[in-house]
Amino acid sequence: MSSAPPDPNVVDPAPSWRARLVRAIFVASVRAVRELGAGGLPDADAPPAELEAYALQMREAMESLTARVPVRRDVTITSATALPVPGRFVVSADALGAVGDPVETGPSGGVDRPAFDDDLLGRVERVVLHLHGGVYCLGSSTTHSAFGAALSQQARAAVVLPDYRLAPEHPFPAALDDALGAYRWLLEERGIAPSRLAVTGDSSGGGLGASLLVRARELGLPQPACYVGISPWTDLAATGGSIEALAERDPWLPAPLVLPAAKAYAGEAPLDDPAISPLYADLTGLPPVLVHVGGDEILLDDATRFVDACRAHGVDASVGRFPGLWHVFHLFPGIPEGRDALREIGGFIRRHIPDGGVAPSLRASPTPPPSRDARTGGP
Repeated sequence: MSSAPPDPNVVDPAPSWRARLVRAIFVASVRAVRELGAGGLPDADAPPAELEAYALQMREAMESLTARVPVRRDVTITSATALPVPGRFVVSADALGAVGDPVETGPSGGVDRPAFDDDLLGRVERVVLHLHGGVYCLGSSTTHSAFGAALSQQARAAVVLPDYRLAPEHPFPAALDDALGAYRWLLEERGIAPSRLAVTGDSSGGGLGASLLVRARELGLPQPACYVGISPWTDLAATGGSIEALAERDPWLPAPLVLPAAKAYAGEAPLDDPAISPLYADLTGLPPVLVHVGGDEILLDDATRFVDACRAHGVDASVGRFPGLWHVFHLFPGIPEGRDALREIGGFIRRHIPDGGVAPSLRASPTPPPSRDARTGGP
């Protein structure tokens, strides 16, 4: 199962000068974090204790760095104490309008309230359950609050960021159980109609989101209005050719550590277990799917093959391939490509959850997929 090869007569647009500059700075920053913050990149065959220590050091460094990322002042960041797992709710003024006087200024620059406003989710048209990335070992609602704010602005939605349990301390199925708990809470405890709900995820969170939808279908739960995967990690068995082919061009993900990270999450389960690697799952009945992936990342084949698999199971799925860009470049809204990609994701979510309307995926007659521009490589 593979995507059609690119047309040799079509020249991919080059990344913007700003993206090239950010990439150079990013490469240097990642190298510094790995060398200074985590003691250097370990060998793939290093003892498990050394790999675990590296993951925990990178987790701490990532939390420290992203806690200082500024968030717009009109964004409300709320401690999600009502969720079955810890996390945050992020709502922009574009989604909610005035939300009352701030209680406390959070470290990210947004408004950090000590408790969840019970009216918050009921006062927005859309709710997005976003599952953060970090190879199932890193990341949190803190590291992704700024991204959640940008997503909230573009989708005009309340964004829910659950802190699912991480490997290696909590291997599979802990993350999936926590994601399912958050999804059920939104549907059953808060009464969010599935037609108002989108599921999104980046990197491992993208794979986790796809696995969540499969598990929800198996349990007889309704599907959300749509799903967005940003550089989703869908094949933990690492069979995609891009893992080796793009290893030298990917500035973020070290190819030799893909399998060790996958094994840390999978525990005793096989890496091609459909609940771990949704590429191998029965994807029948999933909602409309949008996948974004950078052209220079080792998970390129994870993204394109997943879209192929969705289509093979009758799912309305499209992929945007961004030439010359890296893994989850959407986390860099300062580059034009990042802003454009977030606008496209926001537009996709708004099309499937229109103001006061019914998602196209829930109508009797399906609507054709939207046209895509040349930069994202869609049909």
